[in-house]
Amino acid sequence: MRTKIYHWVVIYQLVIAAVLLCSCGAEAKYETEGVEVRMDIKNISAGFIECDFSTNKDAYYLIAICEPWEDFNPAANSKQFMQLALDSAYAEYLLWSNDLLRKKEFNVAPFASHSLQYGSEKHFFTGLLPNKEYWVFCFPVDPIKMKPVGALNLIPVKTLEDSNMNIHFEYRIKGNWDYIYPVDATGKINEQFPYIATTRDSITLVMDSNFIAIKDSKPDYTFTEMVVLYFVQWSIIRFSIPELAGVHYGVYAVKNDGFDSNEIFQKGHTYFTAISGYDGSFKQTTIYRFVWTGDSCKYYFCDTDSANIINLLPRE
Repeated sequence: MRTKIYHWVVIYQLVIAAVLLCSCGAEAKYETEGVEVRMDIKNISAGFIECDFSTNKDAYYLIAICEPWEDFNPAANSKQFMQLALDSAYAEYLLWSNDLLRKKEFNVAPFASHSLQYGSEKHFFTGLLPNKEYWVFCFPVDPIKMKPVGALNLIPVKTLEDSNMNIHFEYRIKGNWDYIYPVDATGKINEQFPYIATTRDSITLVMDSNFIAIKDSKPDYTFTEMVVLYFVQWSIIRFSIPELAGVHYGVYAVKNDGFDSNEIFQKGHTYFTAISGYDGSFKQTTIYRFVWTGDSCKYYFCDTDSANIINLLPRE
């Protein structure tokens, strides 16, 4: 009997050990001693700031941006500042998770994976105001104790003045490559003007269930018009997500593999390319439409007036 009990105890211990190993494996490995978070500000525009973040060790860290606090020196009160920032991020996480739970979405991500960064990260702080001062900062965090565990890295920045320059885009195709040129009124390439772009095959658009739903609900629109309308809507949604937007500067060239369809330009297919300046808001959106003949474009359609693009959308 004792031998059987002993065997069961051993099996139980092995099971517990396996469970613990699996649970530990599900958590990212992190350190809390001697961690430094590096921040490299790549671009500052009127509406967003692009930053690269990295750590010297595997660790969790918080990144954030805020307007300067009046009569407060974050360098002299760094521990208080970091804890307040961490508490604020956790409060936002609680509101987010509680909202999902009320909607019966129970697979809520833990605070660390939802609100903290891990490893190298490129991030766009968006929705900023032109010609305004901000603090961009980061610091390492112990996700279990909910405490800062390293030094504060804070850089004061000021966004550029909002641009009203007459910018437009030249779009060229050679082989299976897209070339996009943001140029000013003199035809000179503007290296500082930020913009985003995407290209899609009309066949891919037609197969999209969302497009089918829009088409069915608007039978008075022609097929071609609906493709354009859907593409404008899809592009604006995509553009508004910094991780998907792909902000570019200067000349941009990319091999066109169909993006979502994983196909190169197909003979006889119609393609749409949407380009928009994005400096806190969309500027001078351009829609190009062309038919690929096998080695060249049969025709272009171009609309460079943002107001006209908006007017293309179906009215309620």
